[in-house]
Amino acid sequence: MVDRQMRCVAVSRRWRDKYRAIGDDLSPGDRFPNLPERWYRNAAASLAGELDRWELETCLPPENGTVEWVKWTVQAWKTDSGIIAGLIVQVDTITEWKLFENALQLTQLAMDRAGDAVLWITLEGRLCYANDTACHLLGYSRPELLRLTIHDIDPDLPPAMWSSHCEEIRHRGSLTFESCHRHKLGTIVPVEVNVNYLEVDPIAPEDAGPVSRLREAHRQSRSSDSPRLPLLCWFARNISDRKAASSAITESRDQLEAVLNAVPGLVSWIGSDRRYLGVNQHLANAYGVPAHQFIGREVGFLQTSPEFNQFVYAFFDKADWTDSREIIADVKGEPRTYLIVAQKYLRGAAAVFVGLDITERRNMEIALRESEEHLDRRRAELETALVQLRRTQTQLVQTEKMSSLGQLVAGIAHEINNPVNFIFGNLTHARNYIEDLVGVMELYAEYYPEPISEIEEELEEMGYEFMKKDLPKMLESMKVGAERIRDVVRSLRSFTRVDEGRMKPVDIHDGLESTILIVQNRLQAKGGRSSIELVKDYADLPRVDCYPGQLNQVFMNLLTHAIDRLETAMTGENRLENPTLRVRTQLLEGDRAMISIADNGPSLSPEDCRRVFEPLLEAPTTGQGTSLGLSIAHHLIVEKHGGQIACISDPPEGVEFQIHLPIVDN
Repeated sequence: MVDRQMRCVAVSRRWRDKYRAIGDDLSPGDRFPNLPERWYRNAAASLAGELDRWELETCLPPENGTVEWVKWTVQAWKTDSGIIAGLIVQVDTITEWKLFENALQLTQLAMDRAGDAVLWITLEGRLCYANDTACHLLGYSRPELLRLTIHDIDPDLPPAMWSSHCEEIRHRGSLTFESCHRHKLGTIVPVEVNVNYLEVDPIAPEDAGPVSRLREAHRQSRSSDSPRLPLLCWFARNISDRKAASSAITESRDQLEAVLNAVPGLVSWIGSDRRYLGVNQHLANAYGVPAHQFIGREVGFLQTSPEFNQFVYAFFDKADWTDSREIIADVKGEPRTYLIVAQKYLRGAAAVFVGLDITERRNMEIALRESEEHLDRRRAELETALVQLRRTQTQLVQTEKMSSLGQLVAGIAHEINNPVNFIFGNLTHARNYIEDLVGVMELYAEYYPEPISEIEEELEEMGYEFMKKDLPKMLESMKVGAERIRDVVRSLRSFTRVDEGRMKPVDIHDGLESTILIVQNRLQAKGGRSSIELVKDYADLPRVDCYPGQLNQVFMNLLTHAIDRLETAMTGENRLENPTLRVRTQLLEGDRAMISIADNGPSLSPEDCRRVFEPLLEAPTTGQGTSLGLSIAHHLIVEKHGGQIACISDPPEGVEFQIHLPIVDN
């Protein structure tokens, strides 16, 4: 209580306990010198009898680095004669409510602006929430969309199928499948759907947007007696581009298969292990064996041509990439003569063999030579010269045919490579987008490690942890599949790959920080193990010309690799007590930037350090999986950026990966 001059008349026990170090005689203005002008205007109005009671929220100056929000409730107090003698001032701390309010707004914004379409659906199929992406994907406004049911937007889920579909989702907990959604204009959009079954407590206020709509739908549903709200959380991703890319690859593969089947000869693909990788239809028909039965079988299993078997073994033993030879093969019980032309691909790990039937020409030559033996010597000499000329001409013609065929196959292989490169480009962007989104959520978790219960329930309902783990795996799986297609066709054409992206100057530290944020949750204590200490030592680096997305991928692979090593070292008998991850940058002589990512886990042998970047090699550093990520990092640094990457391990100092990138003055 204060008088009209704002002098303190009386204080409550809680006020005295909280502000006793200041003194009871201080006025609110003395205790809080940064009060806004509005506070004093309201106080003057109350003392003048113009304002009976008022409330105001203010932010107090930070103490010990902490900002405190308070709510002022002020009213006038009067004497027995009814004269206003002063004010009664009440202060309530509302910091936690303010944090909750900001967090709720951030969560709602993240859901509304999610990259995938998000729908909340009741068990009866009614929509009770739709984010901005869903409205854009289907062409409806939000009010229009919330008046529809799932049957209106998904023609593959009519009411007759919905009950069994819901029961399957409820039994499994979550389900992923491909479907199609109908746009407002009637067009069909192919989507990949991930749906989760949830039962939530309706503890939000009555006007809490989607939750209130869900509560109303729950009241109208058959399960309204249940204290919990059943809910299907529906995530739909537009896969039109993926479908188009898959169709293009299939079409290109069919075109290549049609061309090879049209070749008037026997075509086979054989690996360096001397086993068939495939054959064309002409070869399969010649031996009466289905084409798929050749795959994986060893050369010579039909026992029709020892000469061909010898040629295959000799060709793989030589360093030459091309060779040709005439051989005799038994086809349907009849010996036939073939001109075999061989070409290696896949860095010599496989080869294609094309055999053209020259039996008729060979028989004609033999018959001609036999008839000429009965003629005189001069005629025999001339005929022999003519036969030799014809033989040379035949070989030149066949060589030209093979050259044209090689150009045709290389052109088609180039067309196959284009959609594969398109997939690679989209995968890189998709990974960056996902890393950015996950980085934002991890940053929020870092600054607010103890969210309120409603936020925890919301994260659990939306399946955040599942999405965070599943999306990179899905992209990595797509990338591995595309790489395999690219490797198959790479040896069939000869051209220089042009990267569609462009290098630009970026701050290396920004990429490191964003990547560290993504893996931040793996550094925290969990599962009975201690947390991993992160030590950063950044030098003053200029901007470096690079492909930012690819460089971030390298950082991610190296950081994940180091964390995997530390997690493994913290289990078993000889547990690592103080796991530490160090990230360091340095400017070296010769205009080079050095980035170091090191851990204090078990050291490696020199042989393991030398082989750590080999693709598909079982990782000696973690004891699980393969070192594919390190191989990709090596490829991106050395081949894409013209830099260097090295693995260093000096017992007992753990393992350090050093990246050296050139700095180019612009």
